[in-house]
Amino acid sequence: MYGNHQAQARYATKLRFLLGLAQRMNEATGNASVPPVQQAMGQLAAYASIVDGLLHSHETMGVVDEDGVAWPSRTSLYAMIALQSELNPKMFEIVRELTGAGMITLPATDKELTNPETRDDVARFYKSSNMSAAERVALMRLAWDFIGSEFASRHLQYEKFYGGASYIMKTNMYRFYDFERSTAMVDRALSLPPIE
Repeated sequence: MYGNHQAQARYATKLRFLLGLAQRMNEATGNASVPPVQQAMGQLAAYASIVDGLLHSHETMGVVDEDGVAWPSRTSLYAMIALQSELNPKMFEIVRELTGAGMITLPATDKELTNPETRDDVARFYKSSNMSAAERVALMRLAWDFIGSEFASRHLQYEKFYGGASYIMKTNMYRFYDFERSTAMVDRALSLPPIE
């Protein structure tokens, strides 16, 4: 369980970086104040906040066993692992939409930034209102590395299956969820005695 707790701390940090990257790209293109962009960023922020909240609840809802060892909340832990394989691709797709063609319409190498035959065109066509061409190319290459490259594809696969097949994590979530408390609420609402 401690390994999974650490993995969720890592994942929360990774998502925070993803949101920072998306926000910087929006600022570079001047789209940060556009309502549909803000809506997409709000959705990303909501997903990242779910991960952060569940990570914190690992600790606040955790238990201390008879030996005095503190354990993360299994419910919170398995909830995040069960959702991670679905949320991660959605988040990456939102960022892909926000970048548009920006990640793939880059100069092939850094040499285009200094080559006398190409540098003026690169400086002219890749700059934005608040970022030089070199800064924007560096930002978009970082975005490509994070969500478009072979490395990024491997990480997407890793986040989907690091805890095992999603049905295993969802089954663990089922095993550790307090259904007794939930069904007791229904029984009270129906004024029925608890089923034994």
